[in-house]
Amino acid sequence: FRNHLRAYMIHMEFTSCPVNPDVWMRPAEKFDRLEYYEYVLLYTDDALVISENPESILQNEIGKYFELKEESIGPPKIYRGRHVRNFELDNGDKAWSLNSSQYVQAVISNEEEDMNKLGVNLPSWSKTSMVTSYRSEIDLLST
Repeated sequence: FRNHLRAYMIHMEFTSCPVNPDVWMRPAEKFDRLEYYEYVLLYTDDALVISENPESILQNEIGKYFELKEESIGPPKIYRGRHVRNFELDNGDKAWSLNSSQYVQAVISNEEEDMNKLGVNLPSWSKTSMVTSYRSEIDLLST
């Protein structure tokens, strides 16, 4: 399946990223003629498309070669176990964020289950050096 998908991505003129072969990119042009890159992130049977018109890529390009679930086409809600949401920055720019809380909760639950089998428990409370209101997705100082 992986080689089959790879052949179609190349046929659609996407190039695999040398650092992460599951990230595909190709040059594109927005409606206002601004040049940018479209991205398709593939993971097992999930595809996340980053483009000015992602539905078109899914329906008219990838959907030509692979059967897609109609209800899965649209703004992402979850990707690789993380909640995805769109929000507006203070300067008016729009951005996407990934929230790992659901994934982390599942990992902790699995660990607690394994530890309980061994007769060990996690502490119910511990100090943290992080401020609980910190939101990394809006931290513009690191960019």
